[in-house]
Amino acid sequence: MTSLLPVLIYLVLSLVITRVWSARQSQQLCDDKAQRFFIGGAFLSGPLLALTLVATYTSAGSFIGGPGAAYKFGLGWVWLAVIQVPVVILTLGVLGPKFLAQKKQYSTIIEWLDHRFQNNWLSAIAMLSLVVGFVAMISVQFIGGARLLSGVTGISYELGLGVFVLTVLAYTLTGGFRAVVLTDALQGMVMLLGLIILLLVILTQPDLSAQLAQQTAKTPQLLSPHGVDDFLGWPMMLSFWVLICFGTMGLPHTIVRLLAVKDRQSLKKGMLWGTIICFLMTLLPHLCGFLGRALFPDLTVPDQIMPTLIAQLMSPFWAGILLAAPIAAVMSSVDSMLLQSAVSIVRDGMVKARPQMGATIQVRLTQVVMLLITALACFWAVKPPDMIVWINLAAFGALQAVFLWPIIAGLFWPSVNGHTALVAMCSGMVSYLTLQLQTPLIFNIHPIVPALLFSLLMLVTSHLISKSFVKGSIETR
Repeated sequence: MTSLLPVLIYLVLSLVITRVWSARQSQQLCDDKAQRFFIGGAFLSGPLLALTLVATYTSAGSFIGGPGAAYKFGLGWVWLAVIQVPVVILTLGVLGPKFLAQKKQYSTIIEWLDHRFQNNWLSAIAMLSLVVGFVAMISVQFIGGARLLSGVTGISYELGLGVFVLTVLAYTLTGGFRAVVLTDALQGMVMLLGLIILLLVILTQPDLSAQLAQQTAKTPQLLSPHGVDDFLGWPMMLSFWVLICFGTMGLPHTIVRLLAVKDRQSLKKGMLWGTIICFLMTLLPHLCGFLGRALFPDLTVPDQIMPTLIAQLMSPFWAGILLAAPIAAVMSSVDSMLLQSAVSIVRDGMVKARPQMGATIQVRLTQVVMLLITALACFWAVKPPDMIVWINLAAFGALQAVFLWPIIAGLFWPSVNGHTALVAMCSGMVSYLTLQLQTPLIFNIHPIVPALLFSLLMLVTSHLISKSFVKGSIETR
């Protein structure tokens, strides 16, 4: 229990600091209480944008599931993970200028989709997909946070889950989008510092070289780019590049950051700093997981490698301090997803049905919805699987299959209408879910690749049919 105290102190301090900081600045940018709670104005400068974007993208999958996969499959998984580094350049460089040029301030990505396509069915399906996908991903974050607290402090998994859930609620209920972003930035710095310290501690272990040589001699495929049992073939790696890099342009919890960018200069600085930070936050935890195989080769649950490294290589007090880094990684994702899913239900559902709803009621309803989503995600997290990385990646893919092409078409293809975007959205969702049930696919290709190809084909086909129908209607007149 000694190691739990520093984490609790850190969480309380970061909560107080970011809420005071947020409260002092938010009133200056937006007089609408609901608008201030939901988006906070255009306030994201370069370094802040980089930190919040990477911190949101970096989650339990990166700090728990990813190192666990590197522990199991070897150095090949580290190589696989690093291919996601260009994600910041893609998100900010490709989509950023388009969102920055929008004349209206939007609170959610669904609000933008609704304004762009003017299709109620599209907005409803987008909201439902976002909420379901985020609930699954929030459950993964809860599992990761509970395993961290349990593995390092020695408390039970159930108690760790309870502590983590209450902490998440304290962070999200008392803030709003601006407070969440500032929290992400602070936790991003804590993550990076903690990872550097942990890797240095691992590298200074006196028997690391000998044990690593012993493990690689026993299982030479640990050093292969294709992993143990050749699990990571080139088709799978390329399909994973689509999933964890190109496809991230369709993730709502990263895209929503673009709605609050300050100016074009912030985008440029965000790309530079974000790419550097993303590289470090991707490489370091996965490398720790791989090296942990040499120090603790007999773990039955691969996801336990990060908690085990922290608990076994550090004294209880310093383990508690170092635990703040992965806890920060999980918190920075779950608070963003919880807030955005609740805001989407209230802002894009209830307020749309009742436009006269007051700002205070909107905020209170959002907080109630947060509680309900948290309860549902917590229920799913009570009995966790051995490896959470697959659940996280499956939810990633589902959101991308739904949102990627409608977002890109909405920004870059002005003639695409709501009906065409709806066809792309539904075909992507149905094909992805169908293929997910058929896994593993040939060559271990991830279902996201055929799903996105089919969705794109349906989008183009539907658009051409719509154009020909409109042209025919004009000619008959």
